[in-house]
This record gives sequence, structure tokens and C-alpha cells, in this order.
Amino acid sequence: MLFVWLALILLDVFVVRDFAWISEHWDIKRVLVNLGLTSLAMLSLLFILKPMIGHSKIGRKLVFIAIAVPMLVQMSHYEVYRSFASSFGFHEFSQDPTMVLALWLEQLNVLKFIFILLAVYGLLRLIIVPIRIVKWRYGLNIIGFVLLYLLTTFSWYGVSNFQNSVLAYYSTLLQMSHNQVLKFKHEKPNIAPSRKPLDHLPNIVYIVGESLNFSQMSIYGYARNTTPQLSQLERDKKLIKYNNALSIGTNTRLSVPYMLVGMEGIDPKGRFYQTPSVFNYAKARGYTTAFISAQDTQWGHIKDLFVDGDVDYFWHGVTMNKDASVHKGADDMRVLNEIAMPYIDNITKQEKPFLLVLQMDGSHYPYNEHSTKQHKKFLPEDEPNSINAYDNTVVKTDDYLSKIIGKMRSNYPDSWVFYSSDHGQGLGGKSGQFNQDPHLNIIHNPLLISAPKSYYRVLMRNQNLPVSQADIVPSILAIIGMKPHANVNGKSLLDTQDSNRLRVVSQYMPTQHNDPRAVLVKPDLSVYTLDFEKMSVTFPDGKKAIRFKDWDKKYQQIFIDRGLY
Repeated sequence: MLFVWLALILLDVFVVRDFAWISEHWDIKRVLVNLGLTSLAMLSLLFILKPMIGHSKIGRKLVFIAIAVPMLVQMSHYEVYRSFASSFGFHEFSQDPTMVLALWLEQLNVLKFIFILLAVYGLLRLIIVPIRIVKWRYGLNIIGFVLLYLLTTFSWYGVSNFQNSVLAYYSTLLQMSHNQVLKFKHEKPNIAPSRKPLDHLPNIVYIVGESLNFSQMSIYGYARNTTPQLSQLERDKKLIKYNNALSIGTNTRLSVPYMLVGMEGIDPKGRFYQTPSVFNYAKARGYTTAFISAQDTQWGHIKDLFVDGDVDYFWHGVTMNKDASVHKGADDMRVLNEIAMPYIDNITKQEKPFLLVLQMDGSHYPYNEHSTKQHKKFLPEDEPNSINAYDNTVVKTDDYLSKIIGKMRSNYPDSWVFYSSDHGQGLGGKSGQFNQDPHLNIIHNPLLISAPKSYYRVLMRNQNLPVSQADIVPSILAIIGMKPHANVNGKSLLDTQDSNRLRVVSQYMPTQHNDPRAVLVKPDLSVYTLDFEKMSVTFPDGKKAIRFKDWDKKYQQIFIDRGLY
């Protein structure tokens, strides 16, 4: 029995995870405690299941499934995200199993998959001798297992990524069943129409990017020349880049809704649903409003959240691409040239100014499907999600942004263009692939503004200061002379930002599962990780952890003010 247990632990550490994980975490006390306690719980579980394994083939098969399936799920998740499955992943699977299974098959490590199946099956076959149950000892094993399981599941010190993969899997399921499903009031206040004159109000274009990494843009220092046109606009003082900007969340359904109201999380009580959108403000000010998205806005309920009577024109990607999905919407360049540019030409024949929000298809995976032939500058694209394939999506975005900025600067000199990507991508290494956890690759994002010449110096004051994409809506409101709702906690970039500003990137938002996690980011981009289910805080070194209630009071207050209690 001890041999089987030890073999399963080694399988968990070196195959479900890998040697790199050991080298990164072996000296962290919290890792050793979590892995040690859940490994002991696994030993107790094997003793509890031993009669089932030894007495019948059906019992052995059920135990095989109960151990092998979690290991396979955790291995597949770790291969992509460098972390174990979270409640977010289970929620995503329940809502769109086809998408999750397609991504899983695309990233599947077949050799590891087969090895785990064979290893677990072979090890369980070693436990075949029927035994006589000593009831008091069996009872103690059950009690010991339950206590260890509950301790590691609900204690503030417990972290699933540091635990035995099988126990972490079932702990996550238990936590999900423990969480309450909350319902929120959808009551946005009406904004009274402004009586101010429309004279000299500028046209505004707000571009919401998709999955674009700060790290892959040459305008931000990347070695490859992925953004030559944006770099030229910057040299011509027609574009300002912000070097210390963060996203609001790690996924489209977290970031995009809050980008359009100007709020950072956390938002456990759903204040988002009582906050006007940028369309509501603009319409009240007298603007003509439009929302053009290359994506399918039915996903994530984006259309339901924002397309109301204050949006004069709406178009989304399924109109052009009937097969639009989470992975691939309509072609960005076609949307720009065939829909957005003609819209601007037509709407400017009116006397009213316009607010146009553009949502890009951007740099979503599979990356090779998100750039056209003319933008495939870096070849070969050996794999759908290779770095070459990703960098070609950046080349596409460079072309897209430079075209619309060029048009607005040439034809409407007083206009404003804002751009920020909803989140970035992991692109491998410690960040993993894609965009689940709040690593810097995923949350340290580009934020660009093209503004009238008279505002250049004002905006440059914040270039290296800590800012957020939540600041774009308050900036627009300052430009058009509208007062933000009390829920808006973004800051206008027309005002000088606090050099000591603390920002929050959150998954604790009702637009995507209200997963009780967030990070607090300091100006130097050091990150505190918060788990509100365990009420714990992990320090930037990844080693020190404390209870939330023992943390600096000024940091606690940020989250208390946003509805934590």
C-alpha cells in the first residue's frame, strides 16, 4: 500500500506537474504544508478505498476513474495554464463544453495522458488482496481523511495549486457547491439629458482590443518590429503610449463590461448592474452612439448588457461571419474597411458629434486564424499558437489602429482615439498559455491615446504613472463634460495620477462567475494575490502568506469599500 501511495505522489509531482514546478517551489513552506497534508489525506483515502479495490473488479474500475480522471484533468490544465483547474474552469465547461473540449484536445499531451492511465491502472492492480476490516482503524482513517480534506479545502492557508492533484480537484468541486449563487438588481439609473451646447464637442473612438500583449509590441520595446506604424505615430506626437497600465480582469467577460462603465473590481455585490455605460452618458450629452464588434456579442451577454435605447447603431461579427464563436469572430480588417470606416464617413455628415466603440477580434487563440495573408510577416507559423502566429496578429493590429488613427487625425483634428486590450496572453513560461490567472503578461497591457495637439503635454504627465483601462471612461466623461456615477472608480487621465496608486485586477465580478479572487498591484508591478474564499493574502515573493484580517488596514479598506463584506 505504501509503495502504491508513494508512486502516486511521485506521479502527481513529476508527471501531472513537472520538474520545473519542483525547482520553483521546493523551498516554499506553504507548498510543503499543502502538498504534505493532501498527500497524507490521499494515503487515508487509499486505505478507505482498499476494500472496494480488493473485493471487486467494478470497485477497482470506479476507484481507477475517481483517481485517474482528476489527474488527467489537472495535468491537461497545468500543461496550458501552469496551474490546476479552478471553479472558473468548471463553470466554463458547464456553459460551453464544446469549446473547452476543443481547446483540451488541441493542447493534449498524449504521452503524459497514456502514461498516467497506465500507471494508475497498474498501481491499483497491486492492491488486490482482500483484507479483513478492523472497524476502529477503518473509522479512524475516515475521520482523519475528512479532517485533512476539510482543513486543506477551507483553511486560509490552503492553495489548490500546491496540493495533491486528486484532492485539489475534489476540493474545487466542494468549494463550488459551497458558494452561493447571487442574483443582482439590474437597475441602471437614467441620466438626464444635458442642456449644454454641442459646439466644439469632439468625435470619440474607443477601441477595445482582444488578447494583445504589451510584451509583443515594438512600440513598447519588443525586439521584433511588430508595430512600425504605431511607432511612427508616436514619433510624430500623434499617439501616446502608457507604460504602466493594467487590465481590469483576465478574461473578456471580466474586462469588457467594466471597461465600458469605468470600474475596477472587486464587485461581489454587482454594482456594475447599477452603473451607466459610456453609451448612456454620451447619448445624454447629445452624441450619436455606435457599437461595432467583430465578435459574437451574444457570448458573455455583451449585447444584452449594453445595446439599449442609447445605442443608435449596432453591428456585430455574426453578420459577416455566420460561424463566429469565442475563438474567431469576423475579420478585423474587413470590419474596419467595410463597416467602421463607412459608418464614420456617413455619420459625420450630421451635425452631432459621434461616439464609436469598436471591439476587435484581435489576437485570440488560435493565433494563426487572426491575421490575414498580408500581415503574416513572421514565418513559418509551425503551430496554430506559435509565437510567430501571435506576432502576426500584432502586425495586423498595428495596421488596424494606424488606419483609424490616421483617418481621425487627418479628417477630424479635434477627435480622440482610445485603445486598450481587454487582457493579454500567457505565451508560455511561468505565465502558462492563454489567459486564466493574473500574471503580468496577462494584466500588464497596452493603453494608447491619440488626442488633439493641445492635450499632448497634459496626457504625457501620466505616461509612466500607474493607470488602468478603467480610466478610459472617466477620461471620456471629462472630455464631454459629464459627471461620473458614484460607482465609477477609474480616474480621468486628463488629471495627474497618484504615483503611489494601488490598482486591483479581479475575477470577483458577477459578469463571469464571481470567482472570489483578485490581485492588488503596486506601482512597481509587484502583486499581492488574494483568495476571498480562504480570506488569505499571498505576498509578491509567493512565499509569505497571511490572513486577510492581519494585512495592512489601508489595503484591506480598498476591498471593503468595494463591497467585500
